[in-house]
Formats: sequence, C-alpha cells, structure tokens
Amino acid sequence: MPDVATVAFCSPLPPAPTGIATYARAVLDGLEQIGFGERHELLPLWPMHARAKHRARAADVGIYQIGNNVEFHGAIYEAAVTHPGVVVVHDLGLDGLLWGLGHAGNPLAEHARREAVASAAPFPDPTDPLASHSCAQVVRRARAVIVHSEFAREYLLRMGCLTPVYIAPHPLVERDVDIERAARRREKLRAKVSKPGQVIVGVAGDLNASKGIGELLRSLRHVETDIRLVLVGRLVSTWDVRAEIRAEGVGDCVSIVADASDDDFLAWLCAFDILVNLRFPHRGESSGSLVRALHAGIPTVVSGVGTYLEVPSDVVRHIAAGPPDPVELAATLDGMAADAALRSAMSARAKAYAAAELAPSATAKVYEEAVDAAIAYDHDPYRKALARWAGSLADIGVEPMDVDHGFGLRYAEALADVRDAP
Repeated sequence: MPDVATVAFCSPLPPAPTGIATYARAVLDGLEQIGFGERHELLPLWPMHARAKHRARAADVGIYQIGNNVEFHGAIYEAAVTHPGVVVVHDLGLDGLLWGLGHAGNPLAEHARREAVASAAPFPDPTDPLASHSCAQVVRRARAVIVHSEFAREYLLRMGCLTPVYIAPHPLVERDVDIERAARRREKLRAKVSKPGQVIVGVAGDLNASKGIGELLRSLRHVETDIRLVLVGRLVSTWDVRAEIRAEGVGDCVSIVADASDDDFLAWLCAFDILVNLRFPHRGESSGSLVRALHAGIPTVVSGVGTYLEVPSDVVRHIAAGPPDPVELAATLDGMAADAALRSAMSARAKAYAAAELAPSATAKVYEEAVDAAIAYDHDPYRKALARWAGSLADIGVEPMDVDHGFGLRYAEALADVRDAP
C-alpha cells in the first residue's frame, strides 16, 4: 500500500442544485474533522469534465457518489464502473440514471440492464423500482460500497453482491449555527401563509408524485384541525403539483414556495410544525430533508418502509407502507396537530437522536475504513496473482462449470495455502 494514497472524491458539490451536493460537503467536513487529509491526499472533483475524469483514473482510489439523476451522476457512474473504487449508493433504484445513460447512447446502460435482469427474481413487479437490480453493475464492480441503512445493506446481500458493504449514517448536512439562524425567521415566514394559531404542515424537497403529495392533498378533506399545508421545493417537469391542487379543490388551504434558495428552504423547514416526508415507491434512499428536520427538531411523519423504519418510532411517526392512505394520514395529522405537548416531546427526541447518531465525523470514519480496505484490496499481491490465473483460464475457454469440477484449482489452492501460512 502507498504511504499516502491519492483519493478522488467524485461528487456534485455546492452550489449544484441537488441534495447530494450538500451531503458531500458534510462528508468532506467530517473527513477534515477526523484528520483524513493528514493520511491521504483528498481530491474533490466536480464537475466531472475530461480533466476531472483523468484525475479520477490516476488516483489510487476513487470515491463515487451515485444518485438516480444522469445530469449529476452520469459521468460519475461511468468512472465508477471503468475505474472501480468506493461507491456510495444513495438510491438502490437507479432506473432514472440508466434511462438517461441509455438516451445518451452510453453502452454501459445496456450492460447494466442485462445485469439487472439476470440478477432479479423471475417476473419482477414492473411498478417496484427495487424489483430489478438496477444498481448491480456499479456495486459489483466496486472495491467497497457505502450505504446509509441496514435495509440497503441487506438488499445488496440478497441481490448476491459480494463486494464489502459498509453502513455509514447519513450525516447532518447543516451546522448548528445555520439551523439557529434559520429558526429565527420562523415567525416571519409563518405570517406570510397562515393565521395565528394555525398548525403548518409542510413538505420539503422535489415536489414530485413519489413524495405522497397527491394523497396528502386528498387527506385535507378528512382533516378536522385547523392546518395550513405549505409545499417548499423544486417543481418537476414530470408531475404538475399545481394541477393536482386544482383537481382536489384545496387551493384555499395550500401554499407553494417554488424553487426556494438553500437559505429559504432551511428557514421554511424550521417554520413547519409538522413535516410530511413520504416515499412511494421507495427506492431505498435516505432523505436529506428528514435529516435536516431531525436536526431542527421538526416532528415528522414518514412512510413505514425501508430506511425510514430504522428511525425510532418515538422520534418520527410512521404510517403504513405502500401508497399513503389519505384517511390514515388525516388521522395522524389531526392527532399531532391537536397535541402541542406531543409535538414538543417529538422535537426534543429528534434533536437528541440527530446529535447522537448523525455526526459527520461518524460518517467520515466509515468512509476512511472503506477507502483503506479498497486500497489494500488493489495492492494485495495474492489478489493480483489470482486475477491473472482466472484471466488465463478464461483465455483458453475454461467455463465456471469446469472450475466447479476442479479444473485449474490446484494453483488457486496452493496460492491460498501460501497466503494463509503463518
């Protein structure tokens, strides 16, 4: 292993308009806190233009942030597959990313689809983005994989992934001082959209159909408490939230704050009494908006599925998995809106959980463990010898079934004996 390794950190970075950019900045801060730069040369690379790709290939190991958006992650995905390193999987379902790569004519998309189909169960559910293993190509070629939940790790293991998988907590992405500054704007923002005494229920993030916003709008017909719904985030071209509001006839109790700046987004989040953070279908992702809400102590309603189930039930309020039930959602909101003491207790528990479990330094320590393992793997002389042996067998036409019957195994067994000898 090199004494000081060069580590390429390939990720969107601020001010790129994606939550993973903010996440990446928090990880870099955590790596600085633990002194990672004293042991390795860290190279943050963004955007992934030709020079950045060259630097990633020349590094001892790359860290690749992989999300489900070809605009921000297409070039990073390509680098991760062609120059394997540490892959950080933000979405287990990469259907959108692969569609974008295919639309651009990138041959990796077709290879990824074939691998996804080959590893999936027969007749997968076409409506479930996790039924087809769209992340198979990138995680199987990696030297190490980082995920943010036990759910994600188990999914990869069930898929047959043999790459080492590390679980790192999704770190806090804001500084305490930023949360405090945002909270000072709370009353001023609330006065813009609500009457005194109204409970503000909010949604924060991309305003798309998978956030359960349609079901939330329908739930307003059943809500009995005095609430105001505020939707804060980016509008998307694939789903018209304003048309949905008109169709449900609830425009008089809903406000939209579209395409808010980062500072305004955080301030609005702190202005909520309740955050609704739902996912259907679930792609195995962890929510940056939820992490911010926990940090700020905002009582939150989440889907009872996947990664959300790993947040304790006394910290957030879980509703049933699957498509959100408007009646259940209304009852949940009524119970929380009518009970200020309950919300206060949830707020305190959320802050305590965030402080104890989501420190960026804890995330960074897992990153360093994965990076060191990947470097050791690449510099393992026994692995290199075994790779040459396997390649030679493939060159002369040896199939896996031949190896299963013992063909060529004496060299590999002898190599293992040498490696394991005291």
